[in-house]
Amino acid sequence: MMKLSIRTAVFAIITLHTLFSNTNVRAQNMMTEMNGLQNLGWYNQAFKSLEDSVMHYQEAMKQPQIPAEKRLVLQHYQRVLDRYRQKLRAFVTKHHETDTAAKALLISCFREVEINADSLNALSALLEGPGKTNVYAGYLKQELAGRENNQVGRAVLDFTMPDINGKQVASSTFRGKYLLVNFWASWCGPCRAEMPELLAVYHQYDNRALEVMAVSVDTDKKSWKKAVNQDQTDWINVFDSLAWNSPVVRDYAIHRIPQNILIGPEGKIVAKNISATGLSKILSKFVPK
Repeated sequence: MMKLSIRTAVFAIITLHTLFSNTNVRAQNMMTEMNGLQNLGWYNQAFKSLEDSVMHYQEAMKQPQIPAEKRLVLQHYQRVLDRYRQKLRAFVTKHHETDTAAKALLISCFREVEINADSLNALSALLEGPGKTNVYAGYLKQELAGRENNQVGRAVLDFTMPDINGKQVASSTFRGKYLLVNFWASWCGPCRAEMPELLAVYHQYDNRALEVMAVSVDTDKKSWKKAVNQDQTDWINVFDSLAWNSPVVRDYAIHRIPQNILIGPEGKIVAKNISATGLSKILSKFVPK
């Protein structure tokens, strides 16, 4: 029996805006909102078994395999993913006029079940009436747009955030260089574990071809500053206290960390979730050591 690796990435769910009065809005974590059995029971009953199977084979395909075993795993994966998609479509069709349909689609997105963009857009198009006008459907629309925005080859959506000294820094400032937008937080162990290798590449190419904007999803400014000082990250660290509701985070549908986007000199995305080694290989082709 194949052993599956433990995921090291820290997954954090995007926050959801919930209305309280005419103008008062608070940021609430969706999975906190629906964490109780009374709230998630409907989803678990409908999808949990199939979702677990899909995730099992997603992980299995990442493991070293002989060709025959790889083909078998792929067949199993495609079979359970098709069943999951069919059940999700039937569920959305049945509940298309309630917010439950949008909730189910959002959970699928946030748990990163690999449903392609065309399928998700087709399912969201089934929403009607109250099912299309609720806050979950609105967030789903932005989630799908964010997934399109962060595709390799797309022109970057520029953003501006305050750095550690409070100075506003615009991503557009770095046209002509590679810009690594690195999403992280002080409490994210895997994020901070990869910092030394990324810093080494940054220092190798700094001021010639590479800049880094490290976007924190922290909510506590003191914790953020402490981590920056501890890790001695002398690239551009930015923070706006909005965490998962920060415009750049939502514009790129970021709901797990560590995660990064590499923007090329022409202002287009050239890579996503690139390692320090991969980053160095790209830069070495254009910049003499």
